[in-house]
Amino acid sequence: AATSSVSSPTYSSYSLCLSSLALPFYFFFFLMIRRPPRSTLSSSSAASDVYKRQVSTQSTGTVRTNSMVTDLTQLVAMGDQAVIHAWGQVVLATGGDEGHYFRLCVLPSLSSVVLFWLLNMPLLVFNFFPWANPFERWKVQKGRYETKEKVLWMLAVVIFNQGLGMLISVSSWNYSNMEAMAISTGTTGLPTLWELCWQLFACCMLYDTIFFAVHCAMHTKWLYYTFHRVHHSSKVTIGISSAYFHPVDYILSAVAVLAPPQIVSDHIIVSTLWLIVFILETTNAHCGYDIPFLPSAKDHDFHHSHSNWATEKYRFVTMGAFGLVWDRVFGTRQPVLDWWASHPEGRPHPSQPHSHDHGKHA
Repeated sequence: AATSSVSSPTYSSYSLCLSSLALPFYFFFFLMIRRPPRSTLSSSSAASDVYKRQVSTQSTGTVRTNSMVTDLTQLVAMGDQAVIHAWGQVVLATGGDEGHYFRLCVLPSLSSVVLFWLLNMPLLVFNFFPWANPFERWKVQKGRYETKEKVLWMLAVVIFNQGLGMLISVSSWNYSNMEAMAISTGTTGLPTLWELCWQLFACCMLYDTIFFAVHCAMHTKWLYYTFHRVHHSSKVTIGISSAYFHPVDYILSAVAVLAPPQIVSDHIIVSTLWLIVFILETTNAHCGYDIPFLPSAKDHDFHHSHSNWATEKYRFVTMGAFGLVWDRVFGTRQPVLDWWASHPEGRPHPSQPHSHDHGKHA
């Protein structure tokens, strides 16, 4: 497709336009401030009245500002109390002080696994019964579905990987490491609501950075054909594709997932909530549906349907996760955008194996 010859305005041009539009408002505001009162200001009583009104206005403004600050402070305090109360309930439900090991080594992994299956069981059903799927209209690879044999094998690999991950998580080795890092699990040292927000955001950005590097490494020839090819054999992403890896690849990818909360926080609540956020993100990326108001799954779906070592053009495309920050920096998202621009209907890749067409039987 031909590119537009019209160059985009520079930042200074936008600033000049906005400043020009704002000038009349500044001028009007200046006149309102400088405009003398209708009555004469020569008399001392009139001047006194004007001064009193100005003082009154300033006092009212100060009161309103103080009131807003007070309301904001109370809102923040309520948020902090909500965090303490919610985690306090978790602590009580898991045995108080005696539940330290459970919250440290079991709860984060268990929460993520439970959420994984709650989200993916319906997606598995929709793969075989698209006529009952309310999201079918938003399917990226329309009319293409994984076979029963492929799904059964994927389920076996996913369950093995998650079992392996749980064994590592509950091991004495992991417990000793977490204890050495002085990770808290009670209400002592609990982050405030603001701290929790920025720490989770930092986890997203750190994960995108680490995962981008690890993922690019897995797309080098030896690592791809030895390990990562298993993940890419899922050409039609169906949700469980997010955990369908060679076990070695699964463990290496887990490093990118587990490292961020250890870097930014010393409380297990951050790891627990971060794993929930991660499961939501990776399931959405692999769900195969471009659902409105959710981050688009088209980027990662394309990564599965087109990207492999043999295709040099798409060997390294959409390698990141949250926001595709590093893909934007290194230009590894652009080939995907170009492909979608030339294929607006999103037709599936013709070389896609291991699929069947439910559309013929629906």
